[in-house]
Amino acid sequence: MKYLKLLIILVIALTFAGCGFGSEHIEAVTSVEGDHPLVGTWEWTEGELYLYIFNADGEGSRGFAPMIQQFSWAICEAGHLGMTLGNTTEHWYMHIENDVLTITSRQVANMQHTYIRIAGS
Repeated sequence: MKYLKLLIILVIALTFAGCGFGSEHIEAVTSVEGDHPLVGTWEWTEGELYLYIFNADGEGSRGFAPMIQQFSWAICEAGHLGMTLGNTTEHWYMHIENDVLTITSRQVANMQHTYIRIAGS
């Protein structure tokens, strides 16, 4: 089981090699034990029932039911979030404070979204 966790981290690290920007290195998923503050379920503050679910194994999902997208995620050494959805990788600045997640696109100017952690996640 321990080797499987290391293999998952290696695969994620190779997927996000450098998070696509400069010489940043991958920290991979900070923890496969679930203690990264991003792990959990987050609801969009716009009240549209758009959810992000970040699992401790570096997998996740997002969207409105029934149009849910699956993705893989990792945190770059500089703390940026990288998410791969199929053949596309998105890069986000992220900030978490008092169970509020704010993500700001590193690729699209002025794109910022805020989410609230769902209790118990």
